Amino acid sequence: MHFLAHYYTELPANNPLFVAALTVPDLTPRFTKTYNSLIVKHPLPEDEKLQQIHTGIVQHFGADKRFHNSPLFLPHVSSATQSFLEAGLSREQLRLSVIAHIAVEMLIDRQIILENENICTEYYALLEKADETVLTSYFDLFLLENEKRKFFHSFQFYKEKRFLFLFNKLENIVFGLDKVYGSVAKTEFTETEKRKFLTALHNIDFNMRYSWQEILKR
Repeated sequence: MHFLAHYYTELPANNPLFVAALTVPDLTPRFTKTYNSLIVKHPLPEDEKLQQIHTGIVQHFGADKRFHNSPLFLPHVSSATQSFLEAGLSREQLRLSVIAHIAVEMLIDRQIILENENICTEYYALLEKADETVLTSYFDLFLLENEKRKFFHSFQFYKEKRFLFLFNKLENIVFGLDKVYGSVAKTEFTETEKRKFLTALHNIDFNMRYSWQEILKR
């Protein structure tokens, strides 16, 4: 599940610390390992503000588990992979199923924005209100100095750029896919591949338009 979908599925929850905590696993590299080995085993903190952060992180992982087990999610990933193949993209050159997984998640965020852009506006406004001294205290509670540094570096950039607003154009989804996939595969899409991805995304996006809310249902 991508950033805005995590917020959308938690509405009407609107505590800034809770909403900021929803971003922690995705903005902190290898945070899943930290969560599984330490955080998930820890009781809820006594401080109410720290509770909001702890609950947000736990909710993130719970939502991802439900989302990836949705009976509609995997068929959409398979369909997206097939659309990539039909557009002329190569399994030998690219891990198309991985890219399809990311694309489906990004396109759900896009559908949320197309339906009601104010949701994205409210989301970023809540992130700006999140008290970073409390977020810092949460990381310090678990002695997560490296994780804290990496999170805040990404969090500041994420809030400043507000890149989710760019998802109203499919060209920007291609750009996002290139960056995310490139960070893992250490390669970039060619210009020809970008054009083929854009062609495929038009078809995938059309199909998502009528089913994205069903995928997000608990």
